[in-house]
Amino acid sequence: MHHTSLGLSWWLAVMPLTDVAQQHVQTSAPEPDVMLAAVSRDRSMLSGGIGSGARTAPGRVVVEPLARLSPTGNWRNVPCVAGDNEGCRQFAREYLSKPHSYTVISGDGSGAFIRAKPTTLSECYDFAGDGTYSGASLAGSAIAASSEEFFAGAPPLRPVEKDGRALLKRAVAGLIPRTLDSTRDLRFFDLSIEGYQMVVMQRAYADMSGIPDSEGPKHVFAIGRVSGGRFEMLHWKKNTEDEDERVIGTIRLSSGREFLISVVNDPESHWFRVYGIRGGRLALVYSGGGSSC
Repeated sequence: MHHTSLGLSWWLAVMPLTDVAQQHVQTSAPEPDVMLAAVSRDRSMLSGGIGSGARTAPGRVVVEPLARLSPTGNWRNVPCVAGDNEGCRQFAREYLSKPHSYTVISGDGSGAFIRAKPTTLSECYDFAGDGTYSGASLAGSAIAASSEEFFAGAPPLRPVEKDGRALLKRAVAGLIPRTLDSTRDLRFFDLSIEGYQMVVMQRAYADMSGIPDSEGPKHVFAIGRVSGGRFEMLHWKKNTEDEDERVIGTIRLSSGREFLISVVNDPESHWFRVYGIRGGRLALVYSGGGSSC
């Protein structure tokens, strides 16, 4: 683990994340922007339902448009929201029915060329489709863009190494039992967004050893930092029963803006969340896309 993730002297305040997401989704006349797509070799990440899906063969991926992003960091939903039949039909006709090319801009598989095949819109408003990748190796999941024009290279979001995990498990033990049920099967990632050093704590279905039962560990997604040997919570996903949230990757704009992107799955839907820095604070800056029955 990088030592910069521990014992930091700065303070990052917690914000009402859901409200921030609503405030910063672009609603006025849109700026020029590009389409971002989630790319994964785990088929369960981009589908409704919770689980650990089959992996794609080397060179093949699942691809799903997730949002449009401008050079100044404004996010816009794709023009297909569950229940909007007219908008979704138009999106299917004008965008989904055509092949598309993207380039990976997040750390895993950076620079890989993605070819997305035409796809259809399901009755659950799902439009994830098949694609291929070439030019770089891709181990898991990534974010790709229809143009690289205003992006800079983003480092891979790396799992914390063994020694760091031991320190973090001792730090988060102080959250038991009030917030956290146990430290079993927790995963940690070092995270840096615009110079702020943080830690992502995740326990999704795919992270759990064996099949959890009703008394097993809860689904965890949290962002925080360690100070004085304690884990200080900056964000906690409230639904730990039937909502799975997993890291996809981080991206960086040429302007220096940086974002962490995750995917959320529940038994009947999935959608995306984007975290960034607003006014020196951690914020949820976008929530949308995906599918829902």
